[in-house]
Amino acid sequence: MTIRKATERETREIIRHSMDVLKESSVGHIPEEQEKAQQMISPLLASGGYYLVHTGNGSLQGWIGVGSTIDYYTDKPVGVIPELYVLRQYRKQGIATKLCKEAIARLQQSGYAAVQLNVFAGNSIKQLYGKLGFEEVTTLMQKRLD
Repeated sequence: MTIRKATERETREIIRHSMDVLKESSVGHIPEEQEKAQQMISPLLASGGYYLVHTGNGSLQGWIGVGSTIDYYTDKPVGVIPELYVLRQYRKQGIATKLCKEAIARLQQSGYAAVQLNVFAGNSIKQLYGKLGFEEVTTLMQKRLD
């Protein structure tokens, strides 16, 4: 098992899974549209971000997006993890934890003092992020009017 930066071919494969990632990660909060999935990926890759992949036996098993942005509230640069996904057949093997730890280590080596990510309400991955030391900073609340 290896964690490394994704090749171009692997990045294309990851993009092909964008609808699955959107559906699962947004827990129904975002419309399942290919254009919307692309809008979520494009900023990462356009700004120099990349994917780390977890492979085993020649197969892509999971990935994590790694990038940076400027914190809206502090105006300081921060590392970001915009996407984490493990293919169903490889779940419950610790892959998500390994990917997160590697992404955090790389962002720290790049000099970032903080790493941020967003999690939709109802997404069970929030438990893993808590175990890895992530803390809630803001909560977006919404009331539907239709």
